[in-house]
Amino acid sequence: MKIEIEIQPEEVRELFGLPDTSAVQKLFVDRITDWAKLQHNDADSVQQWMNAMFQGGRQSFEAYQDFLKNFTQPSQK
Repeated sequence: MKIEIEIQPEEVRELFGLPDTSAVQKLFVDRITDWAKLQHNDADSVQQWMNAMFQGGRQSFEAYQDFLKNFTQPSQK
């Protein structure tokens, strides 16, 4: 048996009771866009921002990996 359900991302969010973060996402994108327009000739500033963004993403991913590793390892009591 195969069941296919068509559902929009907004409907999934509502189904699971997740908050609507579209306004925050738009604000973030608008601010980053404005900042990037001001930095268009300053490659060093853009490079520093990109490095910080990727480092933060890497740290978040490593923390998630550690969580999963600790969650899946048996307790050692």
